[in-house]
Amino acid sequence: MSAAPTITELDELAPIGAITYADMLSGDGEASLQVEPDKIPSNIASRFKDLRATPCELNIYRDSVKTWVGTILSCQLQGPNLVINARGLLYYLRYMTLEADLIYASATDQYTIGAGLVDAYQDLDFGDYGIDTSGIGTHGTTRIRSYPFIENQNVHDRLLQLAEVKNGFDVHVDSATRDLTFSDPRGTDKTGSVYVDQSNIINPNVFWSVAGDDIASEAIAVGTPTDGPPVIGTKSNSTVRTTWGRATVFTTAENVTEQATVDDQAQRLLDGRQDQLLVPGPSSFSSEDVSPATFGPGDTISYAIDIGRIGQLYVERRIQTKRVTVDTAGVETLALEMV
Repeated sequence: MSAAPTITELDELAPIGAITYADMLSGDGEASLQVEPDKIPSNIASRFKDLRATPCELNIYRDSVKTWVGTILSCQLQGPNLVINARGLLYYLRYMTLEADLIYASATDQYTIGAGLVDAYQDLDFGDYGIDTSGIGTHGTTRIRSYPFIENQNVHDRLLQLAEVKNGFDVHVDSATRDLTFSDPRGTDKTGSVYVDQSNIINPNVFWSVAGDDIASEAIAVGTPTDGPPVIGTKSNSTVRTTWGRATVFTTAENVTEQATVDDQAQRLLDGRQDQLLVPGPSSFSSEDVSPATFGPGDTISYAIDIGRIGQLYVERRIQTKRVTVDTAGVETLALEMV
């Protein structure tokens, strides 16, 4: 029977320069920092020599509150300094590939299927990475899914594939509790309390675009089963087609055989391209109105900037990625990606 690993906090690192960490909507998240090898505490330094034999996680605290946790994936010696790179706890699912068939032949709640993918692997000997699925309830949407293990069913890929369809859900692992969490959707409307504007924007290099793949009126998704003909789903947005014209995007869904799943993937692809792409300025100061402790991926915030005669560009968008950088003086800056 598999058992969760024992996690022991060892000591503190003394970073050189800034620490950067990022939370992502249904993504792994990432963090990086630099240290001087000779100043790493000995009980940590001995583990860094062989990350396979002595795996490590990185904990980041903000005002004594654990705000980010992830697995250290790599170390790189750059001149006299050691760069440490880590990915969030959801990354552990990338190590998991099913070793037996997992079949849901009758309609099953999609949260149950998602948890079942993770449980099927963590129940294997030494397969438990400490991702807790016990708190996952039900969603109300049922699906039929087949995961033959001979078709290379990576748990991370299949879970996000299940989640990224119409009426799907968002996925994340809570840093403090290691709970795998499904939400519909993750985040809340914080447009009245989190407001990015000229008062906290450091660099106003806002970018908006209707380039290819940024906007679309048509979406085509093609399921590619290992045998048999492809399964094709097509969706259209008449509003975008009327104002912009016909613009098509395309995606493939490896090993997907169900028509409804392919249709849902086409709709999800199209829904993300019904407005022009907006990339906000690369950074803003952390402030009372924009504190990294008060919002995260999935939350909807307000963003406004005045552009001379063009006028005010104002949007209310969900946060895709929140990237926090803390310099040596403790000053926080934020880089945001929105959907």
